[in-house]
Amino acid sequence: MIMATKRMNTKDVEQLLVHYRSERRRLLFQLGQVRKALGELKAIEKTAVKKEVGDVPKRGPGRPRKEEGAAKSRYRRKPGRRKKRTVKDGYKLSPWDNVVIGAIEKKSLLLPKEDLFRETLAWAKTNAPKMKKAEVEVKLTRVLQKLSGKRGVLGTFRSGLRRGYHYGLKDWFIGTNGKLRPAHRNKVEIKK
Repeated sequence: MIMATKRMNTKDVEQLLVHYRSERRRLLFQLGQVRKALGELKAIEKTAVKKEVGDVPKRGPGRPRKEEGAAKSRYRRKPGRRKKRTVKDGYKLSPWDNVVIGAIEKKSLLLPKEDLFRETLAWAKTNAPKMKKAEVEVKLTRVLQKLSGKRGVLGTFRSGLRRGYHYGLKDWFIGTNGKLRPAHRNKVEIKK
C-alpha cells in the first residue's frame, strides 16, 4: 500500500477511516439492491416459465416427469448386478434343439456342422417349408451355440484335421474341461 510508506498524523488516519467506512456502507447498500433486483427477476422468470409450460406442453425424448402429487413407487431395485436366474427342472428344448440332439443320438457319432445342417435341412423341408437354406443355416448356428454354450447340452471337440467343431452329447466329455472321454474317441469320423 502507498499509505504505509507515508507518515500520517492521527487526524489524517481518522479521516481516512471515516471515508472507507462510508464507502463500505455504500457498497453494502448497493449489494442489497442488486440482491433484491435478482430476487424479483427470478420470481418473474418462474411465473413466465409456468405460463409457457401450461400453454404448450413440450416434452423431449425420455422418461416422463413424475407429477408433484404422485406417490413414490414402493418397489425399488437393489443396487448392484442382478442375480442370474436358475431353472430347477432344466430348460425346455425347442423343436430345432430336439432335431440336432436327435441326429447326434441317432448316429451315435460326433458330428460336424455340415452333417447337422443336412439333417436340419431335411427336417425343415417338412416342418418349416417357407424357410430358405440360408435361414436354416443361421438357425442351426444359433442352436449349436446355445446348446454347446449356456445350455450345456452338447460338447465340442476340435480334431485339428478339419476346420470347425464336432458336436456330441455332453456326457461324452470329461467334466468342465471339454476333453473327449477315451471311450468315445472312436465316435469321431473325419471325412476327406
